[in-house]
Amino acid sequence: MAHGLYLLGDLAQVAGAQLRGDAGYQISAVAPLNTASSADLTFYQDPHLRSLLKASRAGAVVITPQDAEDFVGNCLLTDNPYAAFARIMQHIYPQDTLQPGLHHTAQLARDAQVDPGARIDAYVQIEAGAVIAAGVWLEAGTFIGAGVAVGRGSHLYPGVKIYAGCKLGADCILHAGAVIGADGFGFAEADGRFLKIPQVGRVLIGNDVEIGANSCVDRGALADTVIEDGVKIDNLVQIGHNVQIGAHTVIAGQTGIAGSTRVGRHCRIGGQVGITGHIEITDGCVIAGQSAVTHSLHRPGVYSGVIPAQEVNRWRRIVARLNGLDALFRRVQRIEREAGQDLSTNGEPSDRE
Repeated sequence: MAHGLYLLGDLAQVAGAQLRGDAGYQISAVAPLNTASSADLTFYQDPHLRSLLKASRAGAVVITPQDAEDFVGNCLLTDNPYAAFARIMQHIYPQDTLQPGLHHTAQLARDAQVDPGARIDAYVQIEAGAVIAAGVWLEAGTFIGAGVAVGRGSHLYPGVKIYAGCKLGADCILHAGAVIGADGFGFAEADGRFLKIPQVGRVLIGNDVEIGANSCVDRGALADTVIEDGVKIDNLVQIGHNVQIGAHTVIAGQTGIAGSTRVGRHCRIGGQVGITGHIEITDGCVIAGQSAVTHSLHRPGVYSGVIPAQEVNRWRRIVARLNGLDALFRRVQRIEREAGQDLSTNGEPSDRE
């Protein structure tokens, strides 16, 4: 919770913003545009909320110089209001100070290495050969498998499970119920049964990575699953075995990425996206929510492949017509061939379509 009052001039320095208004104005909290009072700071970036901005009673707003014309009060002017507001939030609502210590119910293997500057809460279990760095906070019920390394300053919320051999970098956050290093989904069919393929790779997670509650990152089958620096993963996300996620990519909730797919750096993947295995997504791709990605994306850009919900009878007609497209295409192809023409794309749409 916020404590005390904050001078607007000081908050402008924290945010790296230019102040328009009273530097001595006092702020006690932050709030949304539509509920902010005269003691609150808010921010504006979404043009769909312009009417709320004009009616807002906030004591100050973090805003771009271009949009500030629509607000008559105090403003903190910046080209990136959301990032500036985040810096102010970190200042007003700092993280709890770590209190190192080892709870008496925690179970540590004899050769586990736990830095004295770490905090180990109740019923944490740390297996043989694990290394826990200074400033790490393992909350209640966390399991750290054999040979796991947890980097300096990382915070694992209650019930996180990290299987044997996995590596977690510095300043990472793993929320409750996250599972790192479970077996990948690998089976070989033989005689009507499925034989389990041992998953002998690891999960390697870089620095400053955040993984949401109940998300799963599977260990590699042969090589490692790799999550690079700065990746942010939402709740209920499934990352398959041998997947590689490039640095500073963000992945929203309920997305699933199948095995051996490579996702580039600085990608943005919306919620409920399904990505097939063994493909590559290049740096800088933006994939809209609920899209299905079934082939490699070699050029940066915005991609979407979702058909919105329809009234059921209309949807059935659409599906019936989709099922007839192949036959229709072949008829057109035959007609063009008989007329002495060829389809220039051999039936495949060009990138310009």
